[in-house]
Amino acid sequence: MTGYDLLCRTLEALGVDTVFGLPGSQNIAFFEALRQSQLRTVVPVHELAAAFMAIGYSRASGKVGVITTIPGPGLTYAITGLAEARLDSVPLLCIVQCAAKAPGKRFQLQALDQVALATPVVKRVFRLADASTLAATVAAACACALGGEPGPVLIEIDHAALCADTTLPRVWGDIPPFEPAPAAADAVSNVLERLLAARKPILLVGQGGNGGSAAITLLAERLHCPLLTSTSGRGVLSEDHPLAIRSDLCDVRDINALIADSDLLLALGIKFSHNGARGFRLTIPQQRLIHVDAAEQVLGGNYPVALGICADVPDFVARLLQQLTTRAASASAWTTDEIVGWRARIRAGYPASIEPRVGGVAPATAAKFCEVLRELLPRESILVTDSGWHQMLVRRHFPVFCCRGLMVPTDLQSMGYGLPAAIGAKLAAPDRPVVLVTGDGSLLMSGMALLTAVRHRLGITVIVFNDGHYGLIRIQQVQDYGHGTGVDCDGLDLEAFASATGARYGLADTDIGAVLQAALACRGATLIEVPIGASATTRRVHLHGLTRATARRVFGRRIMGWLRRQR
Repeated sequence: MTGYDLLCRTLEALGVDTVFGLPGSQNIAFFEALRQSQLRTVVPVHELAAAFMAIGYSRASGKVGVITTIPGPGLTYAITGLAEARLDSVPLLCIVQCAAKAPGKRFQLQALDQVALATPVVKRVFRLADASTLAATVAAACACALGGEPGPVLIEIDHAALCADTTLPRVWGDIPPFEPAPAAADAVSNVLERLLAARKPILLVGQGGNGGSAAITLLAERLHCPLLTSTSGRGVLSEDHPLAIRSDLCDVRDINALIADSDLLLALGIKFSHNGARGFRLTIPQQRLIHVDAAEQVLGGNYPVALGICADVPDFVARLLQQLTTRAASASAWTTDEIVGWRARIRAGYPASIEPRVGGVAPATAAKFCEVLRELLPRESILVTDSGWHQMLVRRHFPVFCCRGLMVPTDLQSMGYGLPAAIGAKLAAPDRPVVLVTGDGSLLMSGMALLTAVRHRLGITVIVFNDGHYGLIRIQQVQDYGHGTGVDCDGLDLEAFASATGARYGLADTDIGAVLQAALACRGATLIEVPIGASATTRRVHLHGLTRATARRVFGRRIMGWLRRQR
């Protein structure tokens, strides 16, 4: 066997079943080995799509996503996807060949410092120059991707070394699967004592809790306490559960009021990034915060803690429950009426937002659209969005009823993410309905990935909000200046585009329900076009923006600034 054959066998032993990537002159030997292996190879339209697909695959499955690229342009295309995975804590393995070298020559083909390029956006770079260390190196890379705060790693391989014949190492069959370090018993006992002593504890759960959804639900029920999540943790506790408080994009002052009404906040698997901490506007007294996370550097990173515990969250909660079963849990002081009141207050306190007219429903609002979507989608569905106005609308109005049920780009917010990520999610979870809500601008960036869905006969539904603009940027421009600039993206005939890729097409100008039901019932990919238009709110914003722009021209910026300060 060759080193590439051994690489495939090692990936299989580590539980990998899918590799995303494109063949090129530098990795054809790898693709020959992939052809003869048990690994499924998915060839997207470019390496950026491959990286986003691997992210979707990982987030839907909890496993490592694997991509392969050629050196040079293959890797540079993938860099944005690696950066998205780094900021969103998604474990990926990126396998790339070293660029060809001719000793003593300058200006060589694809001669980029790949390690320097990738280092800022990966956890670690592994170099593989000898097949004898291949199994151990790949296993270590996988453990690095999954361990601590999950993230992407790069494996740079010597193509010549892996093309050579090799033998199966005697230790190859002893590759251990990655196992997170167990939580220390005394740390679990310490947290349990504090929880039982608290009168009004709260749970705040992030993406790190996704692997322990059932245990976290049971913990909330045993403590009878409210549970909030970050965007990436939504669905850890079903949002129709009476203890779940849906708080994504709500008025942060209401969350802070809830925290002030509590005496203990147990944060599980959340790194308090910009989005996770609501733009760093959360107010959490240090003496009330217990933070459990698998990454040491996350603990106390943005919010000082009374107690920080480095542990895998699912394991920690399972051990906490084991100890809790031997103790009589003191009932918290939270009453059912109080929790109901907080649920209602936080939902009612969502800040007034600028929203467009959404076709396919009556009334033509985003809230009604998401209501219909929720009614028709099975509870176990995965809803994916791209970056843009449509994401804000979905996060605000769509309740999530299952773990890993909402997938959005979080802390990098890459446009073009949605369709490839939805494809990756469907490949990882073929029995779960996968629906993408995206914008026409985002579709322009990654729409050709629809070909990959069609080729693999994936039953995904792609809902495109079509207003002919980069809508979120346009409304910001209109709000400030009264007009938009550089935000037109019209001209794509979505019906013709769907036909060209082999996908079905539906227009939801009057009834999204009928079109969506037909899409969910059929096999294969369906593109649904939803017309988006101006609402009374957006027209008022346009008028106010024109007024402000005119006033600035007439009176000058200094006088307008002074007038605003006098209010």
